[in-house]
Amino acid sequence: MDKESKNIETIIRVMSAFMGIRLIKQVLCTILLIFGVEEKRIIAKLKVSPNTVSKYANLLNSGRLSELFEDNLYRPKSKLEDYRDEIMTELDKNPAHTLREAAVIIEKITGLKRSIPQVRNFLKKTVIVR
Repeated sequence: MDKESKNIETIIRVMSAFMGIRLIKQVLCTILLIFGVEEKRIIAKLKVSPNTVSKYANLLNSGRLSELFEDNLYRPKSKLEDYRDEIMTELDKNPAHTLREAAVIIEKITGLKRSIPQVRNFLKKTVIVR
């Protein structure tokens, strides 16, 4: 591995303590494009697709760089979200002592059968959001 690749690896390792690898590669790619590094070298050093680098270059050249850092990842929404208020109202009235009991209550209210880990994740998110 050449010195330049080692430096990039070090930068990625340090930055990963603060942000995700996707964002790190976006930032590094953008910086390298601004400094005029050839797209082929960026592709090789960051291990990203040519389409990605071209997209970033086009956004940079058209002055739409802010679009690059918008969070547009697809995150499917749980069907339980549609019943959040009803579920929480019922659990406030009749608290479940176990996750299995909570799963039974949720199934009665929604008709949606969920595993124990799914119920745990839903309740954790719900309690944090509330």
